[in-house]
Amino acid sequence: MTKGQIYKYTITLLLVASLTILFLMGFFKGLQPGNFISLLVLLLSISYFFYILISYFSDGRASRYDALALGILFIIIIKALFSIIADDFIISDAFINFYPLDILLLIVLAYLHPLLNTFIYAAFISVIYTAYVYLNSPMRSYIEISYMVIAMFIAAIAVNTMSAREKRERKRLEGAIESMKATAKVVLQGDEDKSTAIAGISREEKQKSLLESANQVTESVTTMLKMLKKVLNCNNCILFDVGKKAITVIGMASPDKDIIHVIPNESAGNLLGWIAEHKVPLRIAQIRDFKGISYYARYEGINSFIGVPIFGEKDELKAIVCADSKESDAFTQDTERLLIVAAHSISEFQKNIAVLREINIETKEFTAFYDLSKELGATFNLNEILDIAISRAKEIVDYDMAAFILGDKENPSLLKIVSAKGLKAADIINKTFKLDESVAGSAVKNSNILHFRDYQEGKKDFQIFPGIFLPIRSLVCLPLIMKDDTIGVFVIASRKDNFFSQYEVRVFEIIATYTTMSIANAEAYTQMEKMAITDGLTGLFNHRHFQESLFKEIERAERYNEKLSLLLIDIDYFKKINDTYGHPVGDKVLKEVAKILTSAIRTVDIAARYGGEEFAVILTNTGGKGALDTAERIRRIIEQNKFNIGNASLKVTTSIGAALFPEDAGLPEDGGRQRLLISRADGALYLAKQDGRNMAYLYKDVAERIERGSEA
Repeated sequence: MTKGQIYKYTITLLLVASLTILFLMGFFKGLQPGNFISLLVLLLSISYFFYILISYFSDGRASRYDALALGILFIIIIKALFSIIADDFIISDAFINFYPLDILLLIVLAYLHPLLNTFIYAAFISVIYTAYVYLNSPMRSYIEISYMVIAMFIAAIAVNTMSAREKRERKRLEGAIESMKATAKVVLQGDEDKSTAIAGISREEKQKSLLESANQVTESVTTMLKMLKKVLNCNNCILFDVGKKAITVIGMASPDKDIIHVIPNESAGNLLGWIAEHKVPLRIAQIRDFKGISYYARYEGINSFIGVPIFGEKDELKAIVCADSKESDAFTQDTERLLIVAAHSISEFQKNIAVLREINIETKEFTAFYDLSKELGATFNLNEILDIAISRAKEIVDYDMAAFILGDKENPSLLKIVSAKGLKAADIINKTFKLDESVAGSAVKNSNILHFRDYQEGKKDFQIFPGIFLPIRSLVCLPLIMKDDTIGVFVIASRKDNFFSQYEVRVFEIIATYTTMSIANAEAYTQMEKMAITDGLTGLFNHRHFQESLFKEIERAERYNEKLSLLLIDIDYFKKINDTYGHPVGDKVLKEVAKILTSAIRTVDIAARYGGEEFAVILTNTGGKGALDTAERIRRIIEQNKFNIGNASLKVTTSIGAALFPEDAGLPEDGGRQRLLISRADGALYLAKQDGRNMAYLYKDVAERIERGSEA
């Protein structure tokens, strides 16, 4: 015992004695000025109590005597404090000086401390209680006092027994957990973050795979150890994982034994520690010190021991297999050779399990990414592609926010959030911002993955997008690279710091790659689809798409009892323009007229090139007046427009015929309503040309003239 410890225990004893005497003499009843010395002693005791309490928890070598000193000082301090409170707040004196306060103190200390300390606490409380009764109630029955003292001891022993049992069970479970971790380490072979295989499976799937492999290792190793125990006819065979600081049980032949699953990796007085340090087999015929067999929780009568190290790659010590027996000199040189062979078999088995696990994970990766590619390949809709990718990422790890951000093709300096899920998704969707206004823009600029483990460094919320504050800690930005061009970024975020592992970042990177390819395919498909319905020269819809659209609009107008108008527009003297100025000028006139048509109608209306120099416009939910007004507006704009051809300008006019649905489409039972509507719009157009061109006619206004002309 050091001088420091002697001083500490002496001071504790003096304070306990002082407080006990003052308490028994009633100096702690109330806070009167005359009790100044008592209060001073109490304050010094409390201060010293916290001092040694801090020393106790900060000193890893603290002994049970330190705990005992703390417990006794704690008891008398609490009784003194409650004595003061009792006088001030009129609490029963019986509560303070004996039951139930004494029982309560004993229960707390018995739960936390070993049995011997508990006995001392019970004795100390009993002495105080007996002395108090003797000084204050001398007429009280000693049988009653004895009964109360015995009751305190019984309560202390009962609580301590239950506490000890609970602690042993907790220690056993903790040991079992450590054993499972050691088994998992064996399965992983110390290389958890391998980059050779990027698993496209969720955290849950990965943990399940690891658990299955660990269980497989445990069952197989236990079977092997049981066979070894039977061959050696020994008490137990155990396999330990060897770590830098601890030696942990992986498996044992006799699981019913009271085993300490985790023991320190120290060579002093520890047979397993000695093997770990010297890396050679150890055989002991007669064990003299039971403490050397440090993996048993209590004395098992072990007399013989043999242990053999197991090495991994590069002669690195991985594990120890050992056997023990209650007989003396139970193991021979042949036993040692048999254990060495068994150790080699176990080492090879561990490697095979690791390989099998890797194959299992790679199979799951392949299946997961195959399913993802098949699902992405089944659609050419951009929104569906992005929704699939975001949902699959959610299955891998439960993020708090994810978004796909794509660049604006017309303005490369702008980004747009086109798909989002999680935190404030409704607020950020379709939001547009500049490259330098968000960290996502940096990923696009530099075409590099950005992985922030603690993005805000403790701040509550951060502006991850302009005007959008999110409580984000972990953030991953993955650029979407198409050939040599970065078209956008995939952003995943979590409220927790260090949430995404490198493993998961690589998985997200593969999802981003698959998504980029699907976006490229969708764009190519959209482009082809657009080419199939678009006139190559003017950019308007072509004749086929016009017919399909007119059919759909007629059906819709009929279903909802709405009106529909059709305009047919023909450029006057267009053949003369081609013959005089050439076809390139004619093409330019067609393009200019197409632009005028697009700008002159509503977005819900449909403009198309009908054929040659003819155009068609479908005006939805529009009656006769609206149709004629639109036709006149188009005619005037074209008439007033200057078509520049080199150094000169050209004047162009148009003739327009309009027909209405349902008035000009005949009866439903007649059939061919679409053809009839087109025919009547064409009839009005033909009459406008006959009347001198540069005119717009509504069929119902000129129907009689058209009929007379057809009869003639």
